[in-house]
Amino acid sequence: MGRARGALATYDFHRPLNGTTISTPKEAGENPGRIGPASARLLVAALAVVLVGCTGEEPDTAAPPVQRFARQLADAGGDRVIVFVSDDGREYEATAGSRRSAPDERFRIGSVTKTFTAAIVLQLVEEGLLRLDDTVERHLPGVVPSGTEITIRQLLAHRSGLANITDFPAWLDQVSRSPTTRPVDTLRYAASQPMAFAPGAEWGYSNTNYIALGLVIEKVTGETYRQQLEKRILEPLELDDTELPQARRVEGLDDAGENPDLPWAAGALVSTTRDIARFFSALLSGDVVSESSLATMKERTVIDPGTGFASGRGIFSKDVSCGRAWGHDGGILDYTTLVRATEDGERIAVVSVHGGALTGEPPNESALLCPPAASP
Repeated sequence: MGRARGALATYDFHRPLNGTTISTPKEAGENPGRIGPASARLLVAALAVVLVGCTGEEPDTAAPPVQRFARQLADAGGDRVIVFVSDDGREYEATAGSRRSAPDERFRIGSVTKTFTAAIVLQLVEEGLLRLDDTVERHLPGVVPSGTEITIRQLLAHRSGLANITDFPAWLDQVSRSPTTRPVDTLRYAASQPMAFAPGAEWGYSNTNYIALGLVIEKVTGETYRQQLEKRILEPLELDDTELPQARRVEGLDDAGENPDLPWAAGALVSTTRDIARFFSALLSGDVVSESSLATMKERTVIDPGTGFASGRGIFSKDVSCGRAWGHDGGILDYTTLVRATEDGERIAVVSVHGGALTGEPPNESALLCPPAASP
């Protein structure tokens, strides 16, 4: 995750560090080439300053070093920092920064939203309302010129070739304050741009894929993405502090606001560390989608041999000292978020950083996610 960047980007819902694509001739990703890491640039940069060298700080207890992490993230420039770890029913949390947050404070989670969206899509597949090999054209006729060649499976895995909407900041700036801007307008604009590659031929992270998936959810259910999110995820799991905002400004958030219909199903959710941890725990333990669907989400489509990060479908993974970690990262406005969970969802680390322009080397996530004895 080497390359860092400076100030936070308004529309960087989440993207790889270098924005490259790779050729992956097989959907399962056999013999994958090198890709950009699956972490949001700024969260990686922020955490890098903190996590390296922190392993084993509390050798006499299984408690993760949340206070030290939070304090060092604040020292590195984060003005509001929340570090939370859930470990099989035990919770550890810390806050820090010049504008210190409450542990239960809400924040924008950026592209962690994509894992919620992917879970809804897989539920619809289980119910027979959708098939992974359905084309975009079948459900959104006339919206995407190459829609007959792009499948739902490719959208989930970032293999569609659709241009990434966050690569067009001038357009986003122009329409961000428009009350008439709709997600379908975003998709149409991105789809009108040159394809990054032929559908299925390569891998390239694109927020546009999950805008398209949100629209597919609406088309096959006859309800809004927000209604499906609430009905299928938020209400059953009692994620009372998680929402898809309906207004630009959200009470309690420290930012200039965002038109929720721009990041939408790709990055608009607002949540808390506890809600995110509860969702990932339920997802990885099989309480959100079936075992088969979870396996589909976890299928590694590409792997970066340099960092070990692997892209699945709505979720990313990396091997750490105590096993394989699953999660997603996000960045939007001045908020960056990292989620890492163990294979069974028993131990989950959630970090939120607001503000800061930080650089550094790759983080050692084992220090938060793994018991000290398991950390190198």
